[in-house]
Amino acid sequence: MKNLVFVFALLLSACASSPFSGPNPFEHTELLLEAEQAIEGLINVSGIPQKLLGHTKAIVVFPNLVKAAMIAGARVGKGVVIVRSPKTGKWNPPAFIKSRQASWGIQAGIQRAELVLLVMTKKGLKQLFKTQYNLGKGPQIALGPVGKTIDLNLVLNKNDIFAYSRIEGLFAGLSFEGTVISSDKQANYEYYQQPVSNRNLLMGHEGIKVPESGQAFLQRMNKLAGQRDAGPNKQ
Repeated sequence: MKNLVFVFALLLSACASSPFSGPNPFEHTELLLEAEQAIEGLINVSGIPQKLLGHTKAIVVFPNLVKAAMIAGARVGKGVVIVRSPKTGKWNPPAFIKSRQASWGIQAGIQRAELVLLVMTKKGLKQLFKTQYNLGKGPQIALGPVGKTIDLNLVLNKNDIFAYSRIEGLFAGLSFEGTVISSDKQANYEYYQQPVSNRNLLMGHEGIKVPESGQAFLQRMNKLAGQRDAGPNKQ
């Protein structure tokens, strides 16, 4: 019990300057900016292939995942997900999401991470339309390939989702076991100023007024990860 109390105290300390730290009218706009910066940074640092980005069906971004642990550990974060319209090839309005993960074992300290997930298949895409899903179950997830020359048919042969991350802190690696992602209804309501579900946002339903910051985010994403010409269409 003491370990759990210590973990939560660490999380509160770690998040003191993060989007979790209280009411902020610009919180969701800031999250979109941070998500854009995380994607652009990982493209430059990790070498995410443009060919892969161009055939991605959806992108999930957590620009600031925070993990704190003392034997028992917890990782939390807020993020954004966008889905490419199969009709236009452009990105539909962003939906806000939350992540949580519990862990046990020999671990201590605080870790911050940026995480970008590229959803490549219809199997992986189906998960995103649920109000809650476990990232460690269902679609196959793997570390993403890097480099300018890749064989899409080869890399998409076994995997549905590719992960790219930058990690700072005392832990080694980034595990997805026990990671639960859920829709952030409150964030969606506050940002769009109307009740709107992740499903409607991701499907690009008409009648949803996207704020200027959201439009700017989508314009930037269409440049960073615009649709490429015909390629593999893995189920």
